[in-house]
Amino acid sequence: YLTYRIFAVLGFFVLFFAAIFLRAFDLQVFDGERLRKMARSQHIKTLNIQPKRGDIFDRNLKELAVSVEVDSIYARPANIANPRATALTLAPMLSMGSSEVEKRLRAGKSFVWLKRQVELKDGDRARIAGIEGIGLTKESRRYYPNRHLAANLIGFTGLDSTGLEGIELYYDSILKGIAKNVTGERDAMGRVMLYEDMEKKAPGRGMEVELTVDKTIQYIAENALKKAVESYKAKGATALVMNPHTGEVLAMANYPNFDPNDISGAGPRLWRNKTITDAFEPGSILKLFLVSAALEENIVQPKNRIWCENGKYRVADRVFHDTKEHGWLTVEEVIKYSSNIGAAKIGEKLGIERLIKYLRAFGFGEKTGIDLPGEGRGSFGDYRKGSGVALCTISFGHGVSATNIQLVSALSAIANGGFLMKPYTVRSIKDPNGNTISENNPVIIRRVISKEAAAKMTDMLITVTHGGGTGGNAAIDGFQVAGKTGTAQKPDLKNGGYLEDGYISSFMGFVPARNPKLAILVTVDEPMGEHYGGAVAAPVFREIASEGLSYMGAFPDQPMPKGTDAPLTVKAATPPSPPYTRGGTGGSVNEDVLAEAAPVGPGVPDFTGKTVRAVLKMAQEKSIEVEIAGSGKAISQSLAPGRGNPSSARVKVFFR
Repeated sequence: YLTYRIFAVLGFFVLFFAAIFLRAFDLQVFDGERLRKMARSQHIKTLNIQPKRGDIFDRNLKELAVSVEVDSIYARPANIANPRATALTLAPMLSMGSSEVEKRLRAGKSFVWLKRQVELKDGDRARIAGIEGIGLTKESRRYYPNRHLAANLIGFTGLDSTGLEGIELYYDSILKGIAKNVTGERDAMGRVMLYEDMEKKAPGRGMEVELTVDKTIQYIAENALKKAVESYKAKGATALVMNPHTGEVLAMANYPNFDPNDISGAGPRLWRNKTITDAFEPGSILKLFLVSAALEENIVQPKNRIWCENGKYRVADRVFHDTKEHGWLTVEEVIKYSSNIGAAKIGEKLGIERLIKYLRAFGFGEKTGIDLPGEGRGSFGDYRKGSGVALCTISFGHGVSATNIQLVSALSAIANGGFLMKPYTVRSIKDPNGNTISENNPVIIRRVISKEAAAKMTDMLITVTHGGGTGGNAAIDGFQVAGKTGTAQKPDLKNGGYLEDGYISSFMGFVPARNPKLAILVTVDEPMGEHYGGAVAAPVFREIASEGLSYMGAFPDQPMPKGTDAPLTVKAATPPSPPYTRGGTGGSVNEDVLAEAAPVGPGVPDFTGKTVRAVLKMAQEKSIEVEIAGSGKAISQSLAPGRGNPSSARVKVFFR
């Protein structure tokens, strides 16, 4: 019996320890990796630290988008004894309803955000930090100091500092920088203890982006659009300003727009940058590209006469009309008076294949490649059908669609002597220390027309703005303006055909005509009452161009009679009127600082190598007049340095 009990006890212990051994083997071998992961997740915390997003500047290093540190408030509900009382305390400080705060505190989660990216008063910050289970952390929030200015171009970011529209989206990876992970251990209360050197582990800040856009010219454009929309009760308006020699976008304006600091009241309709996304039938502004092609092919010359059928022209089953009954018109007058029938007949001489070939060469029907998201392509429709009707309608800008950026790029090809330039909005990308990482430079896509054809086209476009032309309201005293009006009916997308009272009024041109500094397109969507481009859009062009030239330092010495070809004379002693600062698009800051420090000896200064702005300042110090020719940096001058009497000398300075 004793032996039986001994073996029974021994068997019990053998089974007991065998079970323990098997369980330990299961935990250590079969389940070991899973349990080790659970332990690490409970005791080790990895924090993902986001870098500060890089700033965005205009071409003169004026801030357009910056990142600021703000507070975000979170809760650990398990550590909160009385959610109701805590909610009542927090609600006024967070500008939230107490029921909403309590709902989040009772969500049954180990961690909840109460409110992110808020600006707290110092007293409220201290009170919140003292509440058990409630914590504060710093986050980076995007701030746009100019509010609505250039909002559609710059875009905005989300709560996680990810770009969602515009420059913020297109250059998101560059602006965002590289995040880094920091590992720490949790204590018994769940708090994270970090042992790594935070200075060394701090993430690199995002790159800084410098735009080609000039903040002042952008303001001028937006202000002019606002007045036009309110005056004509229009749906909206756009303006695009470009340096025709380089393809740099100087302003890209939409109205109405939005405040990227608070996008809750806006939506995709307002966020959209219509200057690059929306394609529309351009109407008569397309005629200048038709005639440019005909000049290049030597099919017509400016003084060739065309019979315009006294205002009615039948093609197949259609009858085309002019706003006025014209008989014989020269090609120049077809542009000046914007004759649809004259354009249709030039198109018939050119032929559909060659017309489309040149329109494609000017960049229509394909994306320009501008560094912004959502660019539209435009289209030519089914131009091979219609028994010649399509050829005629395309010739005066219907049955084909284009974007603003395509039109201004094509216009710039005429302004600069025949070269299609690639448009761009970013000049350079710099690291947080100010070192340049990359730069965008002008890119010639192709030559579209010859210099001679571009010059003839410019001559014809000048006639549009004076002497009874359709664009007289775009004329600027002291400058020759080359431009073209456009008035296009909007397609009826529901029922087909065209809207009876829906128009897009436009004016497109460059100034000064012989030495262009600005290429500008203005469109006004569905103005009420008056709808012709010459009446609605041309005055907006004039305001943007005249104020833009004044801001850039291009001041005529005396009013120039309309219709003459007097050179542009700049008087350096005449400063621009407030609120604009001088010469924002002339050159870099460093070059101007050097120019200011440069000694000015007797006689005419040495202007070579200086920017337009620097030349104006040096001339002002000598009280002499300078005549500007070209753009870029000075390469030569009409009077050698040291020659002439400064008080009476007039020096022509050539730039490239």
